[in-house]
This record gives sequence, C-alpha cells and structure tokens, in this order.
Amino acid sequence: MCNRYANKGSIAEIRRIAKAMGYGVETTSATDNYGGQENIYPDQDAPVLRPKGKGKLEFASLRWGFPPIPGQKTPITNIRNLKSKWWRDVNREWLTDSKYRCLVPFTEFAEPVRDSTWFNIKDHEIAFFAGVWRPWHGERLKEQPGKKRRAREEGDWELYAFLTTEANDIVRPVHEKAMPVILTDPDECEEWLGGGAESLRLQRPYGADEMSARK
Repeated sequence: MCNRYANKGSIAEIRRIAKAMGYGVETTSATDNYGGQENIYPDQDAPVLRPKGKGKLEFASLRWGFPPIPGQKTPITNIRNLKSKWWRDVNREWLTDSKYRCLVPFTEFAEPVRDSTWFNIKDHEIAFFAGVWRPWHGERLKEQPGKKRRAREEGDWELYAFLTTEANDIVRPVHEKAMPVILTDPDECEEWLGGGAESLRLQRPYGADEMSARK
C-alpha cells in the first residue's frame, strides 16, 4: 500500500499550507514551476519539504528509495520496523537527526496494480507522509520520462523514504499489512521535522474515519 502515490497539488498550494504551519518555502530549479504528478513510483524523482533554516522549508526534488540492504537490489521505499538493527544501529542518524527529516506531500496513495483503490484524506487537499532523506553515492536508474526501460548511472543522489505502520480499518481490506504514516496536524508536522527519537511516536495509523477510498 505504499509504492504508488499522487501529488496533484501545485507549488502555490504547497506554499499556502506551509504558511499556515508558520513556514516560508524556498524552491529549487527543479520545483520552481511544480504543477503536480499523477503517479509517483519508487526510483522516480518527486518533491519533499525539508528544513532550510529557521522558519523555512525547501521544496526539493529527491529520488524515492533509500539504498538497498546489502545483497539486495530493491531500494528501500518504506520504513517499518524501527526496532531492527538496520534502523536502530546502522541507519539511526538518518532516522532521528532533524537535518534529515522531511514531509512528503501527497493527495492520494495506492498500490501499483490494475484497478487500484486510491485513498485520500478528508478535508485536506494535501497531506504529508512522515519522511526522511539522505545523501548517497552509487548507481541508480536515470530519470527518463516516457521510457519503459531506463539506463542506470552512477552519481551523487539525494534519496527519500517514509515511515509505514499497521493498516487502519479502511486500508486493511485492500492491504492488510501496512499503510504510510500520515501527518496533517501542524503541531505534529513540526514535531516530526524537529527530529529526535521521541517523535517516532508518530508512527501510528491515521484515523480511518478521516479517510475515503475510490476506484
């Protein structure tokens, strides 16, 4: 339930929501004229909001998927078991340091299958996944829109992933194992961006009665 999402919000909407939370937004050359994306899949580029000094967030385009676990090839898109050695010890800095926290804006999410069920948040045009990002050097797929086969290239990347948790009552019939960690409350967004182990308490299901589903 966590490998396909949409962000149909424009940069103007992102600025409006960030302002309501008390933040200004700085864009990059890749996000200056952002108009939204209908489908975002792993190993594609998409924007996140990350801290950029006091009272500011940067709307930056990063690649979805942390480096794979050694011996595997698939990027890590979703972070679930925070008690595992992989997150508790090996990658703890990326998980808890406020520098590497981010909010991943979305309007809907689904599984990458035919006849997908899409889930959205009532009364919120744009909501956020609780995300983390990190720099990394290695080989990833090139961004080549419209091409089914994408060449690989080595380089310096900025990667993001987001937390997942147990599914709530509306998601469970479609995907029983997990759903993204969703944030809409300004105080919780600020808490997440502030980092620290205590903020990991936000890894919990979003209220099912505050969500809707569509085919």
